[in-house]
Amino acid sequence: MNKFLKELIELNRLERRLKELEPVEASIKAPLIKLENQKKSLEERLEKLEEEIKNLKLKKSKNELLIAELKDKLKDIEEKQAKVKTEKEFKALQIEEELAKEQIESANEEIARFEKIIEQKEEEKEEILKEIDKIEAEITITKTDVDKKLETVEKQKQEIHKKRDDLIKNMNPQIYRFYEKIKRWADISAVTPIKKQACTGCNMKINDKIYSEVLKGEEIITCPHCGRVLFIEDEDKIQE
Repeated sequence: MNKFLKELIELNRLERRLKELEPVEASIKAPLIKLENQKKSLEERLEKLEEEIKNLKLKKSKNELLIAELKDKLKDIEEKQAKVKTEKEFKALQIEEELAKEQIESANEEIARFEKIIEQKEEEKEEILKEIDKIEAEITITKTDVDKKLETVEKQKQEIHKKRDDLIKNMNPQIYRFYEKIKRWADISAVTPIKKQACTGCNMKINDKIYSEVLKGEEIITCPHCGRVLFIEDEDKIQE
């Protein structure tokens, strides 16, 4: 087989192996990413809960302030009632007193309602904190396992990168530029085998003349349909 063709096949094989490791890495990271996303979601919910509790406490304090103001008002009404001279004035103060008492009762009901909601949200907050603690423990364990597996994959990548870099250093620069030009659009299928006399890159039939030239392996032959570099795998040659 042509020396340059052998180099292109090997270079493409190495780059395919690097590409194949990408989903492997993604698969290894997936459990950790899932846990981290769960934690993030819980933290967002916790932040929202804390804001809700803060707003509820603010509403509660406003009602408490209103009650304090109304109680002062009742004292003022009581003092005025002791000084009134006419029944009309007394009845007006009495109506004002009843209205203030109703407002106090309503404000107390609101405070009780807010306290109940705050209590529920505080309980929910505690459950979320427990869940975050649990997930953080799982993350720690999972990360150790993930890092160990990624380290193995990284070693494989480094070995492949070294072989690839060494190969490129010894390649004819023109051949390498030719390969890179095809790779820009064909990616890892820049060098592709022929199967059943068809280019496996574009699946188009190769005519007998070109097929014969590819079989000889004396020159670099490209697919007349898509431009990828063609070759015949050893097992297919045996079948021929």
